[in-house]
Amino acid sequence: MKNYVLIGFIALFLLDFKAFAQKETLVELLEKTILLSENEKTTELKDAIGDASFAVESEAYTRGNEMKNRILKEAKVLKSFIPLVEDGTLKKDSLNKVVNTIRLLIGVNQINNLLGEGKEGLIGNAETISTSISLLQKGKVILDNGKQQKLSDLLADVSKIVSELDSKEANAKGAASSAKKTLGKIVYLLKETI
Repeated sequence: MKNYVLIGFIALFLLDFKAFAQKETLVELLEKTILLSENEKTTELKDAIGDASFAVESEAYTRGNEMKNRILKEAKVLKSFIPLVEDGTLKKDSLNKVVNTIRLLIGVNQINNLLGEGKEGLIGNAETISTSISLLQKGKVILDNGKQQKLSDLLADVSKIVSELDSKEANAKGAASSAKKTLGKIVYLLKETI
């Protein structure tokens, strides 16, 4: 019996680790895709777009929740760029727009999922929220100036208190209360925009 329990714990740990690694890989793949398009490395870019679109689909199915269909739509658009890379007709601006849209969708989706658990969903999740903030910071370039500025202000406000979400209980609860309101505004702004 003890062996079954131990195997169960190990399986859960590996699943959690795989999910974490996948999220990080997605962030890195999006970055790599942009860099390769700027350097005009065709073969590597084609592979990176394929890997990135697969990672985006995986993100949608594992953590998509209410934004799943929107994320899957952008994954499909990203994948459609592969033939354009092969024949040399891919426009960098089009790729940049889709990658930045994905960054916004993934970032806001992760925040929205945590908010779905209330303040408790924020406590102990400073790293996830920081990753989401970083995605939103990079992706916001596709927004109009007014919304870009509004998002920048909200991200600056919440960035000041994110690290406190991993602090001792009383401080973490206070930080979660403050962060919840600002993160909710970010989610609302982006759901209306993208």
